[in-house]
Amino acid sequence: MNEPTPPWLPMLQQFLEHSDAVVLIHADREGTVKACNLALMRLLHKDERPIGTLVTEIFITPLGEQFESLAEMVNGAPLPQVVKLRGSMYLFKMMCWHYTDGTVLLAERIGTANEAILQTMTSLTNELVNIGRDLAKKNRELEEAKAHIEVLSRTDPLTGLANRRYFLERFDEAISLARRHNSPLCVLMADLDHFKKINDSFGHEAGDRVLQHFATLLKNSCRKEDLAVRMGGEEFLVLLPHTTENEALHVAERLGEAMRTARILDPHTVITVSMGIARLRPDDTQDRLLRRADEALYRAKALGRDRVELVREDCHHEPPETHAATTSPT
Repeated sequence: MNEPTPPWLPMLQQFLEHSDAVVLIHADREGTVKACNLALMRLLHKDERPIGTLVTEIFITPLGEQFESLAEMVNGAPLPQVVKLRGSMYLFKMMCWHYTDGTVLLAERIGTANEAILQTMTSLTNELVNIGRDLAKKNRELEEAKAHIEVLSRTDPLTGLANRRYFLERFDEAISLARRHNSPLCVLMADLDHFKKINDSFGHEAGDRVLQHFATLLKNSCRKEDLAVRMGGEEFLVLLPHTTENEALHVAERLGEAMRTARILDPHTVITVSMGIARLRPDDTQDRLLRRADEALYRAKALGRDRVELVREDCHHEPPETHAATTSPT
């Protein structure tokens, strides 16, 4: 548990102070008694409270065995445990609550029993504890599996980037937030130049390495709120909330330079990327925004590749004006 010991513990101790049937113990993380009610002192036939005594020296299993550990909690709820007071035949039903600074134990006396009944109760208790542990384990495994499936469903397996499906889920939310807060939103669309030639010349494994390298560049360039996506094949997209055209342009220029100077396949092969950028307009739909980014990318390809084309926001009623951020011909 990550919770501190509850503040109501002193009130509970006061309420149970003179109880004869219920023992209340507050132990530290090592299981040493820090406080208890009078019932424990009387049951142990002591003249003073057994402060500083280990709980495992007070209670044992019904068969007289030492505890390996106090009962665990499953999904925040304690498991009941049958214990015996050391040196007597008194049986108790005990429950433990574990906190960051210790453990609270409540033990209710349930009478005495002969050895056969003790064995039966011990067996049932152990079975209950084991069932609880198995259930907790299965629940953890189920949650891990669900989380893993969720990641797989929204991730491109080759690059580790988000896939088209997850992008479409996030896109509408990003547009809504941008309009609500009147903040800029840009889309950067990228396409690796002459990628078919790379596959034909070096093989598909080499092509995969190029895709993975560019994906790594995207991840390293993205902020927490950005979303880098592999849309399919050699086409990528970056969703850039709270980003102006010039800021998006700066991101694209750094990406282009990083790809241009990388030597992914051999010292002589230069691999480049073409990119198009569009900013969200007040009357945009998802399709319109993506279409303008795609048009800017197409223009970058048509003008010689290895460049960035930027659709300026203020061109509402004229053909899109574009800005060549990089003009290194291939």
